[in-house]
Amino acid sequence: MTKPDTEERIRALLRELRMTHAEAALDEIFADVKDRTVVLRTVERLLRTEADRRRERRIERRIQRSQLPERPTIEAFDFDFQPDLDRDLVMELAELRWIERREDLLLVGQSGVGKSHLAKAIALAACAHDHSVMYTTCADLMTDLIAALADDTLSRKLKRYIRPRLLVIDDLGFDPIEQEKAREAQLLYKILDARHGIVSTIITSNLPVEQWADYLGSHHLTVALLDRLLYHATTISIEGPSYRLAQHQKRQEHESSVVPRPRAPTTSVVPESRRRRPRTEKHGAPRSRRKPSNT
Repeated sequence: MTKPDTEERIRALLRELRMTHAEAALDEIFADVKDRTVVLRTVERLLRTEADRRRERRIERRIQRSQLPERPTIEAFDFDFQPDLDRDLVMELAELRWIERREDLLLVGQSGVGKSHLAKAIALAACAHDHSVMYTTCADLMTDLIAALADDTLSRKLKRYIRPRLLVIDDLGFDPIEQEKAREAQLLYKILDARHGIVSTIITSNLPVEQWADYLGSHHLTVALLDRLLYHATTISIEGPSYRLAQHQKRQEHESSVVPRPRAPTTSVVPESRRRRPRTEKHGAPRSRRKPSNT
């Protein structure tokens, strides 16, 4: 470890902490220091501690603002349960270079195959890389935008969904609320069109893209929407079994295989104070019962 390397790292930390005046005065401060190596290492450790703490707090704020309902990770995903899923591709997506290229990601498959887990895990990784992230279900998104039409706040709401570096729209096709009005396809198109080529979007859906037009109610707008979404996008179709259904069946099999243990017979113990005692005569001798006469 050379002295110039340590000084360069200190300068980088000062810039990260926005301590511009300290960086400018660095040479002057250390000019009269005899053992600069020890001092520089101490200062670097001090600044590194502050920078790490600030970064942890910043990431936590990003996660909270993203509105992610859970915090799943790529490491926790059961790739063995979905052997047909390209693990290398998923791990490459988790490195987030596609976000730097301003591309999109589409995850398609039946309910329970892990689409939402992967989408949320990638979004969590994006927060850790200091990207602004926003998570929403498609039903909540449409409800929010339709309400904005009613109270004349649509322009402000659209900006809220257009601004994040990564937007996750989960469960397109899951909730029938999206079928109520064909204009919902137009609202979704407005968001994707504004984000296209500028920032990245993840969409998960239990419907193949061929059925989106019927679902959203507008063939023309759906074609335009898919043209924006699929251009420079990665599409992953997960065709494996449902993880949730398998877990449910496993629990049921376990419960049915457990033989209930017979309960031991219980005997009631009468407290000493409540036991009946023989009645006594006046002088303490037991009182005998009179036998009935045979007369």
